[in-house]
Amino acid sequence: MAKDQSEDKDVKSDFLDILEDSLKENTFVKFTLGKYRGSEDGLENIYINPVKIKDEVKYALRYKYKTRDIYKNHTAEEAVNIISDEVGRNFLYGGLFTTVNDFVLEYNKKRVPRTYTRKASFSRVEIKEHNRIKTRYIDSKDKYLNLLGITNMKGEVKGDKYDKFRQVDKFIEILSGLIDQSAIADKNEIEVMDLGSGKSYLTFAVYNYLNHKLGLKAKVTGVEQREDLAELSNEIAAGVDFTELKFINSTINDNTISKADIVIALHACDTATDDAIAKAIKAKAEIIILAPCCQKYIRKQIEIPENLEGIFRHGILEEHLSSFITDGLRALVLESYGYKTKLFEFISGDHTSKNIMITAVKDEYTEDMYLRKVVEIEKMKSQFGLTDFYLDKLLTKTK
Repeated sequence: MAKDQSEDKDVKSDFLDILEDSLKENTFVKFTLGKYRGSEDGLENIYINPVKIKDEVKYALRYKYKTRDIYKNHTAEEAVNIISDEVGRNFLYGGLFTTVNDFVLEYNKKRVPRTYTRKASFSRVEIKEHNRIKTRYIDSKDKYLNLLGITNMKGEVKGDKYDKFRQVDKFIEILSGLIDQSAIADKNEIEVMDLGSGKSYLTFAVYNYLNHKLGLKAKVTGVEQREDLAELSNEIAAGVDFTELKFINSTINDNTISKADIVIALHACDTATDDAIAKAIKAKAEIIILAPCCQKYIRKQIEIPENLEGIFRHGILEEHLSSFITDGLRALVLESYGYKTKLFEFISGDHTSKNIMITAVKDEYTEDMYLRKVVEIEKMKSQFGLTDFYLDKLLTKTK
């Protein structure tokens, strides 16, 4: 005997009743629509979370596509109607998470539904403030992103460039926070130096953000030792009328720019990062942003203390230790010159999944601070048998 279709409707209806009850009783945590079988290109999921907007609870729907996310806010009633329309039609999975239980409505290939219940994944409801919802710092519609190959002619992020798009967006978010902490927040005209600009994704984004989002008069210079990349970047800058953005063909060390408010050096290999730090300090930069890589200089001379030899006898661990000591010493040097520093993991580009990022914001400088940090540096060098770590050879005392 064929199954009565009303039974299928009852399964869905009962599930939606549970959903509505969770909203009324304030036990609703989130909802996920998955297993998309509709016709809209690139759509994968819809995620629904409660948010507070001007003291009113709404429901943020995040439409997750392969290359972008779109947010829309709705009332509880509207959210239920959307779920009712989508589940069983375009999405074969609906997951309701409450503080009581997790409830699932799932359809098979023949669109026959079943429901099941699991132990609650969440013990409390978290309603985020609207301003905590993820915002983008770069706009995919900007022409420079198309000329750099990140987006297509429609302003859509290419599938294989989405990670790069998110990396650049995250970098601008970091830069924005550093500006708020620095003296740059009170300036109208600034100069920026990107040492080792490479394919210049970040350089263009920095220029666009400072000039067109913040409304500053920012001159930005990318320094790149590969002549073809510098020439191509200059052509693109001209193509989007970024008149105060230029690229010069030079190494970090040979670069003669002596003044900069912001200095950036991402993925400068080995001692090139030290060259960048020295340049930034001498340029009296207000903000320094670094993502070092390939820290080999200390590895060649490091002596593992006897009480640590059992742990660091493996080459890979000694290599990591050398990198950590290198970046730790760099942070101490920056602090000795009056910078507040932070070290954290940053999503990297094409070659490595993550990097340590060092950020430094100019703060108060005192003679006592300098001397105390020098003592820390010398103690660290002595502990690991270091005669130098290259950066200390580059710098003479600069106040």
